[in-house]
Amino acid sequence: MNQYNLTKGKQQKQFHLILTPLKVEHSFRNKNHYLENSSYYQHTSPRTILPQFTPQKKKAQISFQESMNSPQTSLITSFKIRPRNTHQEKVQLQSNLVKIQSRLIPDENFIFKVKYAARSRKGVQLGNASKVNQDTYVCCAKIENNECIHLFAICDGHGEHGHQVSGFIKNQLPQLVQKNKMILERNSSQGLMIIIQGLSDMLQQSLIDISYSGSTLVIVYVKNNKVILYCANLGDSRAVLLNRDERWRMKPLSRDHKPSCKDEADRILANGGRIDPMMNGLGLFVGPLRVWTKQNVPGLAMTRSLGDEIAHSVGVSDKPEIMQFDLERSDKVIILGSDGLFEFLSNEQIINCISPYYDTSNIEGACNQLMLTACNSWMQKCNNLIDDITFIVLFLTY
Repeated sequence: MNQYNLTKGKQQKQFHLILTPLKVEHSFRNKNHYLENSSYYQHTSPRTILPQFTPQKKKAQISFQESMNSPQTSLITSFKIRPRNTHQEKVQLQSNLVKIQSRLIPDENFIFKVKYAARSRKGVQLGNASKVNQDTYVCCAKIENNECIHLFAICDGHGEHGHQVSGFIKNQLPQLVQKNKMILERNSSQGLMIIIQGLSDMLQQSLIDISYSGSTLVIVYVKNNKVILYCANLGDSRAVLLNRDERWRMKPLSRDHKPSCKDEADRILANGGRIDPMMNGLGLFVGPLRVWTKQNVPGLAMTRSLGDEIAHSVGVSDKPEIMQFDLERSDKVIILGSDGLFEFLSNEQIINCISPYYDTSNIEGACNQLMLTACNSWMQKCNNLIDDITFIVLFLTY
């Protein structure tokens, strides 16, 4: 979805014990809350969380000329590709794990089977008949023919070349998983960091124009032999878990990275960025908070992504947040999806779409119902607009 032009205003439920490789100065409980207005950013002295951007590799300065396809480029003459401090990143990898829950008594007989299905549907945008689907998904089931190891991912591209960025990730991610399968199995959090950093570096070296284009990425990595799930996330695509004891419940496996999150906003401000909603023709602020440079570009509605070189120059990060979960027998369904799935669906609606099909193991029926409900919700709330909708559903059976 084009995050630069579409106005969105959703609030996300926050939860505790999120891992970030960036410097954390307060507890997650106290600092990750939504701010009611943008005046906070104008009266608060930001903390310095990220190091200043200093050149680390020899790469020519890139100049942007005016283009009919990218009118905003006329506002900026040049900027430097963000540097890569490889030594610092290796140090960060050494402490990259937070356990969300722990099983008191290990059960060696606790083995589950994974059944999965995916759906992706191009959105509808009035006046844009040539619109392309900027979402992609990746399913790496049975890595190295191992019945116990699986990796799934969702990418949601944005910007003029967002579909190229998400397509690039779809093509390269399986190769990086294969290349790093040993470390991914030994130290999964470190392996995920290496893979995502590799994707970011390869994007910078590619021929894709990522000055104003990028993609979200959410990954779920399951180790059946140890009954552990890892979730790595950048942006506002999500992963959730459906649990059933006496009744069905949903819990998040990731959080959205938005300018309305205080810790994310502090990082942007510390690197010279500005956070404000978009201004309409009447001079009034409308829609969600966005990230801007001093040249009033690009208006990105998220604070972490792959690509987005101009936004990254003011602190938008390509570092994922990674969480570890111990799976229990009551955990039944995992869903990964782009924001097009979750935009207008409540937890109860998602549960109602999935739960009737779980006991009969009809995962195709569950996916069809979920897509139909999501599309109907968009049509009811936005007459002439439907976002690209992409998701993967996993059924866990024991």
